[in-house]
Amino acid sequence: MSESPYIQARNRVISLVLYALLLALIQWKVISTGLTPNENAIWVYSGFASLLFGSRLLNPHFTPPADAATNSFVALAAIAAGSLVVPAESWDLVLIWAIAVFCTVICLLSVIVLLMRVPVGIETRLWVGAADRAVRSLGSPSVIFTILILACVWLFHRTRTDEAIAILTAWAVIVALRPVEAILSFLGWIDGQFQTIQTEEVIGQIAAHQSPGIVLVRQLGDKTVPRGTPLVVADNNGPWMLGVALNYVGRDEGNLLRVLTARLPDGLKDRIGKLPDPRGAAMALALRATPEELADVPAIQWINRLCGIVVSDTSLEYVLFEVTEERDLSEGRLVEVRIGDFHVIFQIIEGLTRENIVQQKNTYGYARAKARKIGRWDTDAGKFVPVKWLPKINSPVFMLPSDEAAPAADAIGHFPDTGFGVSLDISSAVTHNTAVLGILGIGKSYLAIELVERMIADGIKVICLDLTNQYGQLLAEFLDPAGEEAQRLALVHAGQGGAAHQNQEQGGSHLAFRARVIEQLRAFVDPADQRRLRVINPAQFEVTRQASGMFNNNANMATLTPTEITAIISDAALMVCQEMGMTGQARVCLVYEEAHSLVPEWNSVIAEGDKAATARSARAILQGRKYGLGCLLITQRTANVTKTILNQCNTIFAMRTFDDTGKEFLSNYIGSDYAKILPSLEARHAVVFGKASSCENPVLVRLNEREAFVGAFRAIYPVPPMPVPLAANDAAMPPLAENDLNDDIPF
Repeated sequence: MSESPYIQARNRVISLVLYALLLALIQWKVISTGLTPNENAIWVYSGFASLLFGSRLLNPHFTPPADAATNSFVALAAIAAGSLVVPAESWDLVLIWAIAVFCTVICLLSVIVLLMRVPVGIETRLWVGAADRAVRSLGSPSVIFTILILACVWLFHRTRTDEAIAILTAWAVIVALRPVEAILSFLGWIDGQFQTIQTEEVIGQIAAHQSPGIVLVRQLGDKTVPRGTPLVVADNNGPWMLGVALNYVGRDEGNLLRVLTARLPDGLKDRIGKLPDPRGAAMALALRATPEELADVPAIQWINRLCGIVVSDTSLEYVLFEVTEERDLSEGRLVEVRIGDFHVIFQIIEGLTRENIVQQKNTYGYARAKARKIGRWDTDAGKFVPVKWLPKINSPVFMLPSDEAAPAADAIGHFPDTGFGVSLDISSAVTHNTAVLGILGIGKSYLAIELVERMIADGIKVICLDLTNQYGQLLAEFLDPAGEEAQRLALVHAGQGGAAHQNQEQGGSHLAFRARVIEQLRAFVDPADQRRLRVINPAQFEVTRQASGMFNNNANMATLTPTEITAIISDAALMVCQEMGMTGQARVCLVYEEAHSLVPEWNSVIAEGDKAATARSARAILQGRKYGLGCLLITQRTANVTKTILNQCNTIFAMRTFDDTGKEFLSNYIGSDYAKILPSLEARHAVVFGKASSCENPVLVRLNEREAFVGAFRAIYPVPPMPVPLAANDAAMPPLAENDLNDDIPF
């Protein structure tokens, strides 16, 4: 590799000074007239002076036509001055005229080329191209002034043998031998060895190439090469490469060191070019380089985060990588791999051990990790954007640095140990339905409470059907206790009693109860009503329906189950939303807490009427999207919830679960790989996937802590003031509209 332009320029200046001193010394000590300007000094003043400045400073590599014209004109002037002391009608004068004609032709031809050549593009005229090439070669300082110097020796110094020998020797040294340049180049090479190679420079021989980007080095000696050590992979059969020591992968007539290769940075190419050529085989040499020279090499700059290399069987969705550094790796951690021009994020979801045979019976055991593609982080959009390709094999894999996520109002959680948040389109979460699935005690209800608060902040009315009575406590800031109690008593009153009727479907109190529910929900959904939250426990009401035909003006009455009351409320919510017309935005969300008890699967019902009731609730959810109605379903028993609703949940929060039915169901949504890790999920962790998520692929997320969420979210979306409380007499049962008593759908 050639020296840098700076070093070349420095060496030319040094050689010019030394050669100029040599010429001055010869002129002073050897030439009889010394430094006196006359015909005996033409060679030094015009010849060598112009030769040195032209070939060392002005035209070190090539001679453009303008410089060729200058060189020939200066030589013509010098030879014209010498003609004054040459006898007339002599052969010496003929020589001078021949040189003068040559210089004149070169000068004129250079001027013609300058005037006639095309300023931009390619010259297609043969005569112009030939003239250009001629003046560049014949008009160079070496040619012009070699002719001039030889002429001066013949004309003015041929009678003095010592002068002729001294001048010709100086010409040979400067033009042909160039000893100063050779010495400076050698000294630069010696300096480069000290700067480039460490004392223990030879690491070992290249034993194998694992294309692209990996070589195995059979190490010489037993000294350990630390991970991240910069190396030079010197190979006469290909370009020299920068290497980064990764790890040892077994033995093969010596320790095998795996080295990741990359192109040489520009700052190192000059010094690397001074290294001795390897003899016989490619070698790996230790490299001494400054941090600035290695600033563009991620494998060295991020060596503390380098955790593996991409291996075979990587696909568009997953990356498989061999783990070279296990420290801090864990399920759910994010890693980074380059795909094209992007740094793409993957999430580790699985790990396993593998073994390779190195040579004969020598084996090498290692861990292989599997990570699912998340995408590239778009800072402006605040989310991950898909990258639809896969990384190259042997690409380095970097672990993202741990970063304690600060609470963010728009994030439902963060990727574990990172600052990357996952947000939710809360309107889509309602209209396209959302499910929170997992066992007891892992944070389902707190997640549901957070989602409800986000809905309230977005202007969505929320109706919580809660058998646990915890929503009223955790969301007390959004409720008017007196008004809630008044409305609850109104529903209790509507459900009491109930007379027998000749038409069995109209007997009991369920029609009056349904009418009261419709009335309350119609008022609640009205945009003029500032209330955003209703909490109803379907188990608190005793509502009756006629279970048999009339006999002696009497009939058997049956009490509705919570599932049947849930159906009444779901049906009423659909009705009041339909009255408001179609919309693409969420209006009302039905929260089914303990959904396995409110909307059970057909084979998990307690009473026979629950099957028809669940079908009514499911119908409300199926038809509700175009009217702004959706649901949030929370359950710990996936198998016991009606799949008619569950299959309509387009966004899923899958938390820790053990039952095979639940894992099998969730594998259809989040994939079998994520489904396998559900039994080992920590509390407050969930796999999130669906239309409402800011990530297009399933992701494992660390959910928000309740206190952190409240502090961050309410700073931006404070709790709205409560409307004027309802008086007890305002909640008394008013006259019911006749059409509100019609219920032509039997339980």
